[in-house]
Amino acid sequence: MSWRDQYQVGSFRGVAFRTESHERTGGRRIASFEFPGRDTPLTEDLGRRQQQFSIDCHVIGPDYVGPRDELIGALEAEGPGLLIHPWHGQLQAVVQEFTSSETTEEGGICRFRITFAESGQAVTAPIAAPSGQASSVAADAQQAALPEQFDQRFSIDDAAGFVEESAARLISGITDISQYAASLQGGIGPALRAFDAGLRYLPANISSLLRAPLNLANAIIGLVGAVSLIGASTRGRIGALLRLVDWEPGDSAVPLLTPSRRIEADNSAALLWLFHTAAAGELVRNAALAPFSSYDEAAATRDAIADRLDRLALAAADRGDDDGAAGFDTLRRALVRDIASRSISLARLYTIQTDASEPALAIANRHYGAAGIEARAADLAARNHVAHPGFVPGGREIQLVTIGAGK
Repeated sequence: MSWRDQYQVGSFRGVAFRTESHERTGGRRIASFEFPGRDTPLTEDLGRRQQQFSIDCHVIGPDYVGPRDELIGALEAEGPGLLIHPWHGQLQAVVQEFTSSETTEEGGICRFRITFAESGQAVTAPIAAPSGQASSVAADAQQAALPEQFDQRFSIDDAAGFVEESAARLISGITDISQYAASLQGGIGPALRAFDAGLRYLPANISSLLRAPLNLANAIIGLVGAVSLIGASTRGRIGALLRLVDWEPGDSAVPLLTPSRRIEADNSAALLWLFHTAAAGELVRNAALAPFSSYDEAAATRDAIADRLDRLALAAADRGDDDGAAGFDTLRRALVRDIASRSISLARLYTIQTDASEPALAIANRHYGAAGIEARAADLAARNHVAHPGFVPGGREIQLVTIGAGK
C-alpha cells in the first residue's frame, strides 16, 4: 500500500487544514552520571521521550477567513484535543505553539506552522499492582492492524446508492451507542472534549470517509478510544465498553438476493467487526489494569469479558472469518493471563451468617483482630451495602475478605 493510500486529511478538534510538510521528534529520556576518579559514566534510561509533531499547513479559499479563525480557536483552546495527523493517524495532543502568516502577494491563504506534543493520560493508582503487559501488547498489535484489515473488507466503489446509505445508517448507530455509553460515565475535561470532537467528526465527514476506508477505520477506532478515557472510574469505563461490545444493530439481516445486497451485507459485517474489535481491545486493556480489591472481583470481571470474547469469536467463525475469530481469542488469552498473574495475591471473599445486630467494628475485631480495625470495618460496611456501620443487621449473610498477601 502506497503512502498516498494511507494519507488522510489533517485536522485538530475537528477543524481541517491542508498539510504541506511535517517533522516528528522523539527519542529516549537519558540521565547521565559522572563520578570522581572513574572514567566511565553511568547512564539510566528513564523511558520514551514525549513525541512532538511540527506541521506546516494552510487554509485557503475566497472565504478563508472563517476557517482561519476556526483553526486558531481550536489551537488556542484549553487542554488536549484529537489530532488527525496526515501520516501518523489519530492521537491526543496539546498545542505547544503555532505561528500564522498572511501576505498581500499571496491573498486568500493563511499559512500555519504548528507544534503539537502527545498529551498522554492521567493514571489512577490501583489497589493491586498492575501488570497488564500481555493485554496491552495484544490490544496494541490488533489496533495497529485494524485499519488495513478494514480497508480490505469494506468498499462502496461502483455500488448502488442504497449500499452507501446502509453503511451510513450503521455508522449513525455506532455513534449513538458510543454517545450513550459515554453519557453514563459523565466525565469532564480533555477526555470529554476529545470524545465530543470525535463524535462530531464522523457524521460531518461521512460521505468522504465512506470512500476512504482507512480514514473511516481510524475515526471509529478513535471514537472508541475516546469512550475508554472518559470518567475517573475504571469500573465505569469497563461498563461503558461492555455496552459497545454487546451492541448489535436493530435490523442487521440483509437478504442476499443480488450482488449489491451481498456488498451491503459484507460492508455491514466489516463495520460491526471493526467496532466490536476496537471496543474489545480497549475493554481488555482497561480490565487488565483495573484496581481489583479481591480475587472474586477480578475473577468475575475476567469471566464476564471472556464470555463476550468467546461469543464474538464464535460469531466470526460462523461467518467464515477465521482471522477475526483468532483475534478475539488472542485478546481473551491475554486477559486471562494478566488477571491470573495479578489476582493470585489478592484477598478472597467468604460468607458468614450474622446471628444478631452489632457494629461493624465488633465483627471486624472478631474476624481480623485489632490491627487496622477501622479500615476493615469500613470495607465490611461498604462491601455489604450496610446503611450505618454501627448497625449491621442480624440474620443475614455478609461477605468478608481474607487477610492475604494482597491486603
